[in-house]
Amino acid sequence: MEIRSLKNTGVEELLSVFNESFSDYVVPFHLTLEQLTSKIATEKIDMDLSVGAFHSDKLVSFILRAEKEENHQRIIYNAGTGVIKEYRGQGLVRKMYDHIVLSLNGEDDNVLTLEVIVGNDAAIRAYENLGFKIIRKLLCFNGIIDLKEKDSEIQVKEMETFQWEAFQSFRDIEPSWQSSIEVLEGIRKDCRILGAYKNGMLVGYAIYNPAAKKVYQIAVDKNYRKQGIGTQLFCRIGKDCEGQALSFNNVDERSQNTSAFLERTLGLKNWVSQFEMKKNLK
Repeated sequence: MEIRSLKNTGVEELLSVFNESFSDYVVPFHLTLEQLTSKIATEKIDMDLSVGAFHSDKLVSFILRAEKEENHQRIIYNAGTGVIKEYRGQGLVRKMYDHIVLSLNGEDDNVLTLEVIVGNDAAIRAYENLGFKIIRKLLCFNGIIDLKEKDSEIQVKEMETFQWEAFQSFRDIEPSWQSSIEVLEGIRKDCRILGAYKNGMLVGYAIYNPAAKKVYQIAVDKNYRKQGIGTQLFCRIGKDCEGQALSFNNVDERSQNTSAFLERTLGLKNWVSQFEMKKNLK
């Protein structure tokens, strides 16, 4: 068994192993070539840094890897781990992580991070055995937004650019990797940014992908909450989605007001949850 980079592995080969690995997953799913290509691009996955286990030059397992710098730390994100069924139980995930850690050359301030579905106990135990710790629980919602527009003093307008300084001041909790600033900057052309204004002042925002029907971020200024601003933003999003279901993934469980709003006001369903896990390398 050889552990090496995926830089010379085609997306078609990776797709076959990806779908075979996840065919009996706790939440089985299947990607098309277009969807996997999009995942690699939107999540900033680097195939040169990603690794796989090869048996007789055949890919049998993989870890898709992305990176970013944050607060003087190098964040190494596992965007997907898969092992073909007949090769499980051979410690391939540990071997691939050993390969990744070795490639860091003992550099300080590296953080490994990933998400794992709640209920996938075998994977959770495996990551804990590798030194990962559960940091927080993330809730994934989906459903159809069916809100009637109401008269309001809140104006919702499309914005041309990300105003991160203002946006960050509205948030209580940091978004996960897929909704982070670095990722959204890379997919700006696919995103729509909505600003909510009261008396001409920005008091809330939402970032979403109308084609993928996916919400990435939404937040309201702490001084203007419970005034229907979030409802106005989602009303516009629902209109853009034309009655089709949308998703809003990785909502931090600690943001109870957000979860309650999504479920009770919007009628979205928390269909699956994930644990965010991290391991600090010193």
